[in-house]
Amino acid sequence: MEQQDIRSLTVGDVMHEDWPTLRPEDTVEDAIKLFAGSQISGAPVVREGRLVGIVTEGDLIFRDAEIKSPGFLDILGGIIPLGSWEEYREETLKSAGVTVGEVMTRDVVTVSPDTPLPEAATTMARRRIKLLPVVDGERLRGVISRMDILTLHVIQPRS
Repeated sequence: MEQQDIRSLTVGDVMHEDWPTLRPEDTVEDAIKLFAGSQISGAPVVREGRLVGIVTEGDLIFRDAEIKSPGFLDILGGIIPLGSWEEYREETLKSAGVTVGEVMTRDVVTVSPDTPLPEAATTMARRRIKLLPVVDGERLRGVISRMDILTLHVIQPRS
């Protein structure tokens, strides 16, 4: 098999089309069981084939994390909040979430199947993303993981 330059590959050449998915109404317990059973760390959340979010181990760990509320500064009887109330609100909701829809990340970074692989790798590195959904419009087509890209440096890619 001839070695292929990974810079000439696209996301569609290496993506997983059969990656497990979750639905917003699935429970957090369902997600944990899926992750453990499939040995994955995240899954796209879909409704009728359309990507609506992503849930990862990071989203689920909020259930066990200690959440600190923003502090306050009391100046002359006026209370000034220190920190972000929106972040506190999101963390609190995630820690109490029962369904995937309550804990998932809604603002999902995605790529298309024809995105050049180096561009996807750059996006993953800069955004610190381990799992990148591949979409065509709003429809989920697959996912690509960091490990998929890393193994291309060691294992000869298929032509």
